[in-house]
Amino acid sequence: MLGHLESSGLQDLFPLTNSDSKTDLIQRVRDARSGITMFGLTRNFYGTDELRDLFVAKSHEVPVRVFIMDPFCESRKDRYRLEPAEAAMEDPARYMREVLTPLAEAARAGGGDFKIYLFNFPCSFALEMIDDTMRVMLYGHGKRGTDGPILVFDRGSAETGPTPYWQYFEDQLAWIQRLADADEVPEPWRSKGIRVVPC
Repeated sequence: MLGHLESSGLQDLFPLTNSDSKTDLIQRVRDARSGITMFGLTRNFYGTDELRDLFVAKSHEVPVRVFIMDPFCESRKDRYRLEPAEAAMEDPARYMREVLTPLAEAARAGGGDFKIYLFNFPCSFALEMIDDTMRVMLYGHGKRGTDGPILVFDRGSAETGPTPYWQYFEDQLAWIQRLADADEVPEPWRSKGIRVVPC
């Protein structure tokens, strides 16, 4: 069993979103050399002054892509049916005012390569790919998103290539990016109402 763990590329674990996991994220964003791609439900932390300003600054050095669930889509309403009453951003208007609008305005005004997209389908985890590191935060049932454990994987070695764990998550980010880049969402996703659109 230990052999599988050693070859997984698992670098670190955080029991939930806390000061240690936030410090880890901030440092990784500061040190980014090739790209930053973020995906998740609300990503409220991205709307803080510190991280928003850091994204804008880094977008002059590397591409920054943020994928956030459309606050008015049916999948978002369904997700909040599973979260406890204390989940802070259930109100879409409040979320738009306090998180998404300031983040989108900063991206547009910042002058760098910073793009935000909205998607309209369910998600079971958040993904944060920064260079050769993938942070995966699980979304549980009856739990707030910030209560989920965070697993931190590396890509793998140059000799062996990407680990299967890295590849699984990277493939999903690549799929989302393809939908965002397409002039029209291809089938079969178009008929299923899947959307990934610029914010």
